[in-house]
Amino acid sequence: MCQLSSPRKRGPLNAARRPLTVISYLYFMNLKTCLILLVSIISNVNLVLAQLVKVEDFAPRRADTIILERNWRTRNRIILSELEFAVGDTVNPENLGLSLKKIWNLQNFVTVGYRWDSLPGGRSALILVARDAFTIYPVFGGRISTIYDATVKLGIADHNFLGRNIRLEMRGQISFAEPFFGEMKVTIPRQLLWKNMSLGAGVHSEMIDFDVYSNQVFATIGNPFHEDYRNTFSPDFETGLIRHKNIPPSSHELIENPNYWHDWLPYNRSFWYFRVTESVGTVTHRRHQEEGYNITGMIGGGIGLNAGTRSFVEGSILAEYHKLIRPRLQLSARWEGHYFSTEYKSLWTRYGPENIRGIEYGQLTGPLMQLASTGLYYTWLNWDYLAVEQSVFVQYASVMTSWGDLSGIKRHYAIGTGFHFTIPMYPAASLLITFSYNPNRYNWFYLEL
Repeated sequence: MCQLSSPRKRGPLNAARRPLTVISYLYFMNLKTCLILLVSIISNVNLVLAQLVKVEDFAPRRADTIILERNWRTRNRIILSELEFAVGDTVNPENLGLSLKKIWNLQNFVTVGYRWDSLPGGRSALILVARDAFTIYPVFGGRISTIYDATVKLGIADHNFLGRNIRLEMRGQISFAEPFFGEMKVTIPRQLLWKNMSLGAGVHSEMIDFDVYSNQVFATIGNPFHEDYRNTFSPDFETGLIRHKNIPPSSHELIENPNYWHDWLPYNRSFWYFRVTESVGTVTHRRHQEEGYNITGMIGGGIGLNAGTRSFVEGSILAEYHKLIRPRLQLSARWEGHYFSTEYKSLWTRYGPENIRGIEYGQLTGPLMQLASTGLYYTWLNWDYLAVEQSVFVQYASVMTSWGDLSGIKRHYAIGTGFHFTIPMYPAASLLITFSYNPNRYNWFYLEL
């Protein structure tokens, strides 16, 4: 994935005034978000909607045997674990359609389908066709807006390790404008574990804003029942250690500003952090298209482990909605909000051009922030070896850069169109080109590879 383009900063606030100020800010910052979502809902009324995964109507019948075809990499056990029925059970359009959605949501296949065959003695065989895509790929990417703002990503990833849906990732990044980082992650999926559990672990090291070293080690325990299209209370847990250490000024900085060293205060902050995440709803993925809704909330915090390091609380909400208006036309809307109680800027989320067009990385960051977007997506081609999708989108973001300072709120918007070229047989190969109108008119072009 290469990205070329043409997510964490403080201020004093009287404790008695903070709740009122925050409420006022939330009102103003969500006004535009509500308008965007309202336009999306109105445009979706009284339309005959298409189905992303469609099953033809048939009389319920017994599946005396189930045969899998074309899954040259994914093991049979992984696919069969996604079915809402087993051999010998009665299959109907509802449980078959739900099963196909769950297979698609593994996101390892280029095609998923079914057919019925007759067997001697009046028996029936259900043939499931799940054609594997190639999911081992090198990571090569980056983005650039000017010759002084370039990013390169390198690594390797496998989203279906050993054909068991295990995810392995190793990648690094060097950049003039974004953090230098390196990371390794592994996720053991629910299909291989007990009671629908998933496990993950990883390490991440980066240099934030070129003056802070950040090291993180984490472990996750997931209970993704929401991926089963059932709204069951099943929170995910993440915990780990974070260490932030600021970097002494360079000789070049000291030459330009001799007082820099005198003003520089060293720190070494360590935290044990935890996060609890819960989701409602499920989004179905079929190649580049999506359908469904999902609302995810996260609350967490960090406890300072060394003297002088203050604890913090954080939270976020993500809501997304996708609907097919026609087989080739998709409506999507998305909103996210982030809250941080800490004044440590290195812990805040940072938005960049991949979040909202027309900004540089880190240009929008603060203790309270939001991002909203909506768009129409039309698929011109949807072949196995080439898919072409065009989008028309609106994006809006706002950030409170200092608690209680409503006059200091930063806002940004972008209106534009884009073309997304993908190879369904090899999902890693994609090209996104967008053109947008935004306040930073010099940064109207964005390319992601």
